[in-house]
Amino acid sequence: MIILLNPKSARVNRRIPLSVLTVGAGLEGHHEYEIVDENFDSRVEQTLETMIREKGARYLGLTVMPGPQLVSAIHLSQHLKRLFPALTIIWGGSFPSIHTETVLRSPYVDIVVLGDGEVILREVIDALEGQSDLDSVKGIAYRRNGEIVRTERREWTHPNLIPPLPYHRIDVQKYLQRTYLGKRTSAYHSSMGCPFKCGFCSVVSIFQGRWLAQSAERVAEEMNYVHKHFGVDSMEFFDDNFFTSEKRVSEFSERIRSLKMNWWGEGRSDTLYQYSDATLSAMRDAGCRMIFTGAETSSQEKLDLMNKGGTQSAEIILEFARRIKDFAIVPEFSFIFGSPSDDIDGDIERDIQFIKKIKTVNPQSEIIFYVYAPVLLPGSVLFEESQKRGFAYPKTLEEWSQPQWLHLDLRKRPMTPWLKPRHIEKIRNFERVLNARFPSMTDLRLTEPKKEFLRWLSSWRYERDYYVAPYEVRFFLSKVFRYRQPDLEGAPQYSSEG
Repeated sequence: MIILLNPKSARVNRRIPLSVLTVGAGLEGHHEYEIVDENFDSRVEQTLETMIREKGARYLGLTVMPGPQLVSAIHLSQHLKRLFPALTIIWGGSFPSIHTETVLRSPYVDIVVLGDGEVILREVIDALEGQSDLDSVKGIAYRRNGEIVRTERREWTHPNLIPPLPYHRIDVQKYLQRTYLGKRTSAYHSSMGCPFKCGFCSVVSIFQGRWLAQSAERVAEEMNYVHKHFGVDSMEFFDDNFFTSEKRVSEFSERIRSLKMNWWGEGRSDTLYQYSDATLSAMRDAGCRMIFTGAETSSQEKLDLMNKGGTQSAEIILEFARRIKDFAIVPEFSFIFGSPSDDIDGDIERDIQFIKKIKTVNPQSEIIFYVYAPVLLPGSVLFEESQKRGFAYPKTLEEWSQPQWLHLDLRKRPMTPWLKPRHIEKIRNFERVLNARFPSMTDLRLTEPKKEFLRWLSSWRYERDYYVAPYEVRFFLSKVFRYRQPDLEGAPQYSSEG
């Protein structure tokens, strides 16, 4: 039997475990398996131990993202390998796909899946059960006689060929959350990868500029299915770039209009800016309420350094913010502060002023703050510059589990060598004042009177560009109102596009 484990994540709202469900779809009818979600199991160690002892589970598959999920995966893998040396532990996901050698140098991870797990894991289990040789399985890495072996690269399976998600394997109802989109919000992945090769995005390492998408018809069928069977009234599309194809989005919008479901997705401002009025109107009428998009920076030089590609520019961002307002769709703009520079202070100040320009042309715009965390991308100018300035990744998983690396991957306080505490404080202080001056629509607990109070409290600081020591703002945001930032309620914690 196979256990598919979804380690505990950083998200406040617990979403459908899409990664393990997708892998499970590939195992249906071939191998016995069960899904365990640590986000809903406070005694996950005992649960796993019992399943291994009593049900004879021989394989444990984990999906591993950087940050809290990585820390949990390390702990559980170590613990179970000590108790059950014969257990085969298989990691998949973005972290082991990028840091393969580091993962396999540890004695408690046996195999890394480097492609779509819904196909590869089934073949791995077949091989381990003696039906074929492990070397014949494309898209994996493993240890053999102390050496790390990588098999031949596997082409990605088109999403239209992936079987439907096995919702019967989980209690769907406990995953449906009340959000700004609706009372019963779910999540879905309708495409893989992204056609762009931004120098800060882990998706580039995995997909190398490829974008594969389910048809508009199939995505609409999924929406209809979860609406009918589970009462889902809203959807978050966690695609790396949902809006790549205007034709697909337009057709999808027409197909789901009658459902009256709200939805959210990620895309690029320059792509969306080129959409026709007809498509934007169709999106609005079909329930699109918010779009997450990466602004990154106001500096064209920085955008070029990031290899942002396309026609992205500060001017396009402003024009998109202005134009999308006419369609009553809220844009979320993410900014990456603190990338390698000889003028960090100047960069931060210029981006602060640019954010204020966005708020001037479209006050409804949501702003997401990230601090640059280097991503291992061979050939990336941005990563090479980071290395020149003293940045280096941990060499072991034990180092990765240390608190400072958790901060790096959460993109809040990474403290890279060129970034000083005063830089972090300036970014965070402006973020606090901005959040008070323009409270997020995604915080459902924040009533209109509370929002009015926060606007009054912060307005003088915002208007005078005075963000030093905003103790009163911080007190009311954090202690009194317990403000929920949009990166916790709206955009995913680890945005690829952003």
